[in-house]
Amino acid sequence: MTWLQRLKDEYGTRDAVPLLVLLVPVIWLILIDPGSFSLVWFWGRQIGRAGFAFIFFLVAWDWHDSRHNLKVTGTRWRQVLALVVLSLVLVYYWERVVNSAWTDYLRVYITSRMGVSQESPLSFLLAADFVVYALYFVVITALLYSPSAASLLVTPVIYALGSGILDMMDAFFPEDSLAFLQVWVYVIWNVVILILGVLGFHSVRTPFGPMPPPTVLLEGNHLYLWGFKGFITLVIFWPSSGVVSMIVYSLVIVVLMVKLETTRKRKLAYAIVGALGTYLVNVTRITMIVLYVTYISLDVEAFHASIGEILFICWIFAYLLVVIRIENRLPVRSKCENMTTVN
Repeated sequence: MTWLQRLKDEYGTRDAVPLLVLLVPVIWLILIDPGSFSLVWFWGRQIGRAGFAFIFFLVAWDWHDSRHNLKVTGTRWRQVLALVVLSLVLVYYWERVVNSAWTDYLRVYITSRMGVSQESPLSFLLAADFVVYALYFVVITALLYSPSAASLLVTPVIYALGSGILDMMDAFFPEDSLAFLQVWVYVIWNVVILILGVLGFHSVRTPFGPMPPPTVLLEGNHLYLWGFKGFITLVIFWPSSGVVSMIVYSLVIVVLMVKLETTRKRKLAYAIVGALGTYLVNVTRITMIVLYVTYISLDVEAFHASIGEILFICWIFAYLLVVIRIENRLPVRSKCENMTTVN
């Protein structure tokens, strides 16, 4: 049986139909605002929603893990209510994307009445998008399956809520106003400086004297770079340093490992490797940004806005596929060892 046939047999059942309803809002956002999925941070009036695309994988993972305990409801009023909730969410996202006047009103309202920073109102609106989806996911799961099923399909909810909460923190506490998160910036950047040194960069402690490219100077959260394309100062705050992605993806990895049916030692090992890998991917992301402005262009907005989500999503996919492959092979290996022992 090919993997396509197995995929069809698993997801082509009546009990898998609610998965489509759960994913419709994400598909809707991709259709009405595809440009926002090319960004992971804020650029002008656009909002980076690339993180929503990861929900596809999380839904598929949770369904695969709990499919034998998920039975779709046949109650008509539950189905009708689910369609009503879906319609309301689609209208909300439509207004967020199409009605620019409403978005501008929300920006003014949340900054003037709710204490959101003038520097990051879009963080609050992006957080609202994630929180709305998390609530929608719980309600639809409870309606189309059962209230208890919400605890089985929990990983996408944790991911969406985690993303929303961290974006909300950026809205109320932008830049370096959260000292305990800003500390992570230095942990990350000191390793980046070490890697740049291995790659041939000169690291100096004072800005005096000759600065042959490429040369870097790190002072606090300011990275001064003399590259082949010119001089640039990179100011690093915790929201743009990758701390958000590290926390969210590490949390998702831990949740997935808890649900994985294996020994506690392997769960712990997988979780540690996943968290460490997420940290190293973030270090790689920042190193690539520095290399980009050093050798390619000082105009780093587009590259900075896309490289992070690409690297993190590729890492998570590769990591989970490797874990699945290892777990699928272990029973076979154990069985073979048992047979050898008997013989």
